[in-house]
Amino acid sequence: MNKYLVALASGGLMEHPGIEYSEQEVIEANSQEEAAKIYNEKNKCSYFCGSVVAELVNGKVNVINDNIKVSWLKMLEEEL
Repeated sequence: MNKYLVALASGGLMEHPGIEYSEQEVIEANSQEEAAKIYNEKNKCSYFCGSVVAELVNGKVNVINDNIKVSWLKMLEEEL
C-alpha cells in the first residue's frame, strides 16, 4: 500500500472557475482511485470530492498537482 495526500477540490463553477484545494488528509490505499474513494466516503463528499494531489511511493514523494501548498507535502514527508 502507498500513502496519498488527498484534498477536497472545489470550484470549477461559472461563478468560481478556478479549482481550490482544502481539507487535506493522508490516506493509505492501493491506488489513487481507491484513496479518493476512501476520502470521499470518510468525509461524506457528494458534490465536491477529494482529489489526489501527491503520493508517497517507494519512499519518494511525487507531486501530482502543482497547485497545492508546499507545506502540505510535509504531511507526506512525515510518513517516511
